[in-house]
This record gives sequence, C-alpha cells and structure tokens, in this order.
Amino acid sequence: MIENYTNLIIVISAPSGAGKTTVVRELLKRIPDTKYSISVTTRPQREGEIDKKDYFFISKEEFFEMRDKSD
Repeated sequence: MIENYTNLIIVISAPSGAGKTTVVRELLKRIPDTKYSISVTTRPQREGEIDKKDYFFISKEEFFEMRDKSD
C-alpha cells in the first residue's frame, strides 16, 4: 500500500487493451486524495468514452494550435 507520499506522479503506460483504465480506477479508490490527469488525444472517440472525462478529444488542427501557442 502506498502511504504518506506527497507530490507523487504515477504514469500508467501500456498498449491499448492492456488494462490501464482498470489499474487507474483501482488506484483512485485505494489512494486518498489522488487526482486523475485527463489526456488530450486526436484519435476518434470510442464507444462509451466521454469527452472531458476519459480524454479531451480534439482535432489535429486544434492540437497544432495548442502546440504553437505553448511556450
């Protein structure tokens, strides 16, 4: 069990279908005050996914605008 950690970042990375969402949901239940960072993607939204909850779904044009505006 993870206890008494502050400012800890956990990165979950794996191929599609490997169970990342299952692992993240379990971590969110088990570790108090854990926050979930929602990623941005240009891929099409899949059935059952909710914009601004699972991902921020944006166009490639929006992505390049965001990239060009960043410092």
